[in-house]
Amino acid sequence: MSTAQNGDYLSFGDKNYGLGTVLNWDEHNQRVLKGDIIGITDNNTSITKNCIVKVNQTSCNDFSDTTDQLQHRARHINYWKAELERAIRDIDAEINVLEAQRQQVKNAMDTLKIPHYITEECLDLRRNRMQSDLIYDEPQEQLFTESALIENVGKLHREMLRDIESQLKMNIAAKDALENDWSNKYLAFKYESNNADLETKAENVKDSAGATRLSEGQSNVQSWEQYTVNSLSQFKHSIDRSKELRAKVEAVLINTARDLRTQDIKVNKALSERIARMEQVKIDLEDQLRLTLEKIVETENILEMLHEEMLKVSQRLQVAQTRLNTKNCRPNVENCREGSLIGLIEEVRDLNDSMSLLQKRSLETEKLRADLIHERSILENEITVKKKTLFIDNEHCLFLRSHYQSAEKLCGY
Repeated sequence: MSTAQNGDYLSFGDKNYGLGTVLNWDEHNQRVLKGDIIGITDNNTSITKNCIVKVNQTSCNDFSDTTDQLQHRARHINYWKAELERAIRDIDAEINVLEAQRQQVKNAMDTLKIPHYITEECLDLRRNRMQSDLIYDEPQEQLFTESALIENVGKLHREMLRDIESQLKMNIAAKDALENDWSNKYLAFKYESNNADLETKAENVKDSAGATRLSEGQSNVQSWEQYTVNSLSQFKHSIDRSKELRAKVEAVLINTARDLRTQDIKVNKALSERIARMEQVKIDLEDQLRLTLEKIVETENILEMLHEEMLKVSQRLQVAQTRLNTKNCRPNVENCREGSLIGLIEEVRDLNDSMSLLQKRSLETEKLRADLIHERSILENEITVKKKTLFIDNEHCLFLRSHYQSAEKLCGY
């Protein structure tokens, strides 16, 4: 046995030729018993089962993930669709409010024609004032201010109407963009909702060759969302501008109506004060006329007094000159420069000065009397002029201005 194990076959002869050793046999049995194919099969089975589990898990997870993504996408679309619906309601309400304000501005423009007529008629009437009263006085200033104010208000009304109509076009364009985007979102939400609810055994599930291709021109999430953001931004910009414009128009209508009414009060006050002043001036002119007549009589009396005094001075001057001539007849040394001679000379000088002064006063008084007579005619004319002005301002202008429009109508209500 030991020999066989050691491979010593010589003692058995040819009958043992070709036999393997027990060791080889044991090794062969070990190789067969190891069962490599069984192991490989078991390994493959294990891997395949794991693959099936993994594929099933992966496909289920993928289906669940894509379903969740589709639901999330549907919610995302629905969120923006709801935002668009809200924006459409807001812009539609804004369009209606802005249209009502447009009509209000047009009413204000029509109402403004009445103050314009009143102001122009008052200016035309006041051009009929006579002579010295045809001046640029406070009522005239206020009427010109009112005329300029009405012109500016009319210009503002036209500008506001133009701005409102332009804003209406912008609002309608924003509304159209929102409605188009909402319509697209409505269809997209419908499709995504159907996809999210789609099951593997649904009737409309089928192979779709080429479904995995990406179409040219497709938007990405950022550009898709940005498109709606841009639409909403355009809406927000439009509605903010519209609200700002409405607030501005409302403020302008209120302020212009207030300014017009304030200016109306100023014109009426200026006319009333001017009428009161004119009445007082007429009374003063009548008083002045009476005083002038009295002064004419007084001046004529003074002239008579001046003539009498000039006669007295002339007589005294003749006496003084006669005395001097008599003194100059003294002989030789008697013709002396004594005090009486000097006194006579000074008297003559003083009398000449007095005569010159009286003559000057007489000329001035004569001129004054002529001026007083001229003044009388001026006063009489001025009284007539004032009566005419009072008739224009009091009877015509104030009556016209009693028909001035209220602040509510000037605002277009």
